[in-house]
Amino acid sequence: MAKNAMDFRPEEENVAYIGAGVTFKGEISASDLIIVDGAIEGDVSARVIQVGQGGVIRGKVSATEADVSGWISDHIEIKQLLVVRATGRVEGKITYGEIELEKGAVIAGELTAIEDYRAAKAAPAAKPAAERVEIAGAPPKPSSIDRINEAVRGAKGAKGALYLAAAGDEKRVATRTLLGRKTSSGG
Repeated sequence: MAKNAMDFRPEEENVAYIGAGVTFKGEISASDLIIVDGAIEGDVSARVIQVGQGGVIRGKVSATEADVSGWISDHIEIKQLLVVRATGRVEGKITYGEIELEKGAVIAGELTAIEDYRAAKAAPAAKPAAERVEIAGAPPKPSSIDRINEAVRGAKGAKGALYLAAAGDEKRVATRTLLGRKTSSGG
């Protein structure tokens, strides 16, 4: 992230600061950085958005990077990196390139990874895939997901089981109890 509220200088260009106790209603954009320690109700766009612990944004948020210690809700589009700190909460329709969550962070809503960003980032570091050789008549080798599911099924004393499913995998399981917590896997 570029800067934080402690580094903010009022004379800097291309930076907006919404201080604690301030509520801004409407559309705001900055070509570099927006720091929010107060509240914004409306559309927000910048290269970097930083929401402090007391900061709140309700509306459409669009940025290249975001660092959230406060609360953002509604429609969030972060093209590269979305960081949600332990005190942060992000709710709504969330689109991101990469996401980093600290323990305690809360994410709620519809999450979508930007596939173009992930593919473009992986392209320079791409290595040739290892060739897979299969022997005719041999049983198929179980996937990592299958091995994990088998281990979960074999666990003794479990009240319920949690099954993992890879993208495109047809196995879907309803809500189960795992170690006393309610968990859910796709529908």
